[in-house]
Amino acid sequence: MSDESGRTLVLTVPDWPAVAAAVEHDIAPGRPVAVLHAGKVIAADAPARAAGITAGNNKRAVGYRCPEAHIAVWDEEADNRHFSAGVGALDNLVARFTLLSPGTLAIPLDSLRHGYADEADAVETLVSALVDDTGWEFFPGIADTVFAAVLAAGQARRVEPGQTVDFLSAQPITTLEYAGAEATALIEVFLQLGLRTLGDLARLATKDVNARFGAFGRHLHDLASGRAGAPLADHVRGEQLDVELDLDAPTTRSDTLGFLARQLGADLLAKVRRQALVCTQITIELDAAGGQSSSRTWRIEDMQENAIADRLRWQAEGWLAGVGRGSPPGQNPRTAQPDPQELDIVDEPAPDAEDFSDDGIIALRLIAAELTTPIGATRSLFDENTGQITHTLERLQGLFGPDAVLVPGIQGGWDPAETNLWTPWQQAAVPERSPAAPWPGALHAPRPTTVEHSAVDVLAADGSPVEARPSGLGAAPATIRFPTGQTETITDYSGSWPIESGWWDPNRAVYRTRLQVVTDAGRALLLSKEHGQWYLTGRYR
Repeated sequence: MSDESGRTLVLTVPDWPAVAAAVEHDIAPGRPVAVLHAGKVIAADAPARAAGITAGNNKRAVGYRCPEAHIAVWDEEADNRHFSAGVGALDNLVARFTLLSPGTLAIPLDSLRHGYADEADAVETLVSALVDDTGWEFFPGIADTVFAAVLAAGQARRVEPGQTVDFLSAQPITTLEYAGAEATALIEVFLQLGLRTLGDLARLATKDVNARFGAFGRHLHDLASGRAGAPLADHVRGEQLDVELDLDAPTTRSDTLGFLARQLGADLLAKVRRQALVCTQITIELDAAGGQSSSRTWRIEDMQENAIADRLRWQAEGWLAGVGRGSPPGQNPRTAQPDPQELDIVDEPAPDAEDFSDDGIIALRLIAAELTTPIGATRSLFDENTGQITHTLERLQGLFGPDAVLVPGIQGGWDPAETNLWTPWQQAAVPERSPAAPWPGALHAPRPTTVEHSAVDVLAADGSPVEARPSGLGAAPATIRFPTGQTETITDYSGSWPIESGWWDPNRAVYRTRLQVVTDAGRALLLSKEHGQWYLTGRYR
């Protein structure tokens, strides 16, 4: 087999959301399946497409064109769960592979050259094994970069070594949607600029793309030019690592639970280490003798048995107090299906050390919810040890839920209200808008300390309202009048600058003018005029 570094095999299941929905709902083979998200079809299997169902159809159109079609609502969790379980056949066939997204995986070809004669033999063997194991249809694609291989898989095509740039140059610019949802806005801009293919984008100078569209624009330019992106992250094998302990008698003593949890945690971490892995998230399940259950997933930077014991004790103290006050009975952990991406499944009231249930806890279970390689869990030598502060904050989360402690952050957007991002302590931030994408005209540091949106009047020296035009302000701002009737004199102000966002969608388009001012009361304010009205949108401290 060729030892070309970077050559990648991508295997994809066409219309994967529809396939996953059929598995989730046990739909008979051959029955049309359509998957809806936000009221529109996002995937349809072959029988549904043959009946005329296409992406973008609404539910009524699906029922009209194919009354016998099964309509399912998109379930991201089911997409991930079924695909991760279905590709288990690869564990014994390849040394490395990566799950790129539900329905799509990548295999570096250099990891196959010692086991297969050539690329064709590798593809035939792997696809046959997956089809026999799952019954799903897989399209293969091979190219010199991961992005190109994903596009080739959509066409079931092998791109010859050295021909990837030529292959990419003919692809529509809209194929950049594979780079993620944040690419959508830039694709619209590229089309407005007359860029119709990836080749059109690749022919632009890198420095010009970087200057106009920033780091994310340069990343899309690299993809279009056939330059390799970030290396693939190896898939962690799917063996579930867990430990369980059934107690001889129910207990409500937190010290007893903590002692047992340390022993159980040591057993779990030993199983994880034998797999040469590191656990970064752990799910703690508690069963009460009365049938109630509590399940919560914790992220722990330095996973040790003492840290596990602390969190189990905090969870038990907060939950058992609620059980004693009459929580809904009959919640069984074996029938519940907790979402692994949620850090708090149970709505738990504040604890009361004297209000424990007479039944108590009868069973403990620890599950390694997130596994990674040791290098993937390595922390920087410069990370600070927050010590007791971290311990206290985590206990607050254990008692009152993850949203009891929030950490501020920044995401993409134009206005302060859009860029503020609040994330539960020690959870990974998941921005709705990528901060790496270009945001022309966005507010730069320093950012307002307080964000609000209250109508104010900005007046000129003669008392007339200050107009805002694309060319600048109609008059120098002299005073600002607040909703309370209070007036302050403006002692200094910045130049105004206009922002037009959502211009490609008439329903979302907003034109606004921003202005920073300082008043005689010593306050620094951010003002914004939109729809003919001035607003106070931020205060600086």
